[in-house]
Amino acid sequence: MSRLADISFLAASILVYPVSPAIALERISPPASPVVGLASKYLGDKGIEKDPAVVFVEDFETGDLEAAWSRWESVQSREIMSLSADVPAGSGGARSLLMTHIGGQSTGGHLYRRLLPGYEKLHLRFYVKFDPACYPIHHFVHLGGYNPPTAWPQGGAGTRPKGDERFSTGVEPYGSEWRWDFYSYWMGMRSSPDGGSWGHDFINDTALAVVRGRWICIELMMKMNDPPTESNGEQALWIDGRPWARDGQTLSFLGPGFPRGKWVWDSFLPDPNGKPFEGFRWRSTDDLNLNFLWLLLYITKAPPGCVSKVWFDDIVVAREYIGPMTPRRLR
Repeated sequence: MSRLADISFLAASILVYPVSPAIALERISPPASPVVGLASKYLGDKGIEKDPAVVFVEDFETGDLEAAWSRWESVQSREIMSLSADVPAGSGGARSLLMTHIGGQSTGGHLYRRLLPGYEKLHLRFYVKFDPACYPIHHFVHLGGYNPPTAWPQGGAGTRPKGDERFSTGVEPYGSEWRWDFYSYWMGMRSSPDGGSWGHDFINDTALAVVRGRWICIELMMKMNDPPTESNGEQALWIDGRPWARDGQTLSFLGPGFPRGKWVWDSFLPDPNGKPFEGFRWRSTDDLNLNFLWLLLYITKAPPGCVSKVWFDDIVVAREYIGPMTPRRLR
């Protein structure tokens, strides 16, 4: 698929342009984005793990690296991981996880675990920081489901899921473009130009740029289709607590009837004059649901010796909107 040039991320606002009344009347709007979330009740996330809506928390504060690894079921490339004193502003903790990728030595590393017993809707919030010299990233953090759930990430790149065995969405910085978007696999995929079925993108706005050199709050929501015969599944993305909108519609929240646009092979291109998005049929059976988290740093083709550093911190998985941390103290 084509990639456009990078431009500055307008971090302080959401781009909204007027559209004709006729288009506005026809549009089915996504649910309003929450103003506050679970994190608003826990300064610096302290105690958030005790909230009944929370499924999993990892802040890298308890024990050493071995202790952190023990809370995940699959750990790849331990040698590139270390604990760092660099943490998001306002964090209640003092450590983050640093992955240091060196070109020519590996393709990166990961932390993976199941989220059992499985869920119909989940929010994943995490903080990430990319070193300004970080090489373009091939694949990043994923949320999804396997049937049956496995203690390790499965394959399937380039193939369309059948509907009863797997689905996933990655939050991706899209390589050299350094823009945020989804990267989704599910039974309703289109074909890619090469005849395969590679992960699909949906926002396609270079203005939603990845800002390197500072901490960023990422939140991904996925909601299963119910019943499994319907295409009423959803997914949404918030960057620093904000959805992304353009031309009068929210581009980072997709579901049955919203936003409007058109498909060009495996890319959904938002367009207020296009057709309503059909929604997601993530699964064909109730036996498949949201049940895994894959914290992945995957870098390919980096020149030998090229050093790429990525920090992760304050990971929370919950059944409702989490939102950015409420600062406990400024740093």
